[in-house]
Amino acid sequence: MISALAFFAFWPGLPHVIDWGAILVAIAVGSLARWACQAWMAKTARQRSDRS
Repeated sequence: MISALAFFAFWPGLPHVIDWGAILVAIAVGSLARWACQAWMAKTARQRSDRS
């Protein structure tokens, strides 16, 4: 991820496209999606272990 940010940060013409707000929103949305997926997978695993 750091290398992708560094690439786009220094690519000519693109620094104005990526701002800190967009980066922070992307990190927040990704973190929320990861948390939701992990919670869903844990719930599914608990339900499967209860059936056995």
